[in-house]
Amino acid sequence: MKRFLSLLLVLGLLLGGLVGGWPQPAMAKQLRNAVDDKLATDYGSKIDVNNTNIAAFTKYRGLYPTIASKIVTNAPYDSLQDVLEIPGLSPVEKDRIEQNMDVFTITEPDPALVEGADRFNNGVYK
Repeated sequence: MKRFLSLLLVLGLLLGGLVGGWPQPAMAKQLRNAVDDKLATDYGSKIDVNNTNIAAFTKYRGLYPTIASKIVTNAPYDSLQDVLEIPGLSPVEKDRIEQNMDVFTITEPDPALVEGADRFNNGVYK
């Protein structure tokens, strides 16, 4: 009888392990990636002052590295006008930012883009 109960217990554990080990279907209706969603906005074509890393500023003359580091360091911003109120900006730097205001956009900070030191060094080297 003990042997039968032991065998029954082992078979029950094996069957339970097999059934529980099958991959479970995803519960989400639609798979989505927050970064891809962000790229579909102005973020993909302009500099988002709350999310873009410092390397994106190299495309625009006079913004990299000094102004870019000040913008990234003082983020997040509520509006683009807040960028002009960064403490320590010289009149020349404010003028340069105003000249390039059309290349900036602003969205809510996304943890996938701003966590850690990725805004300063995202690990992409040319």
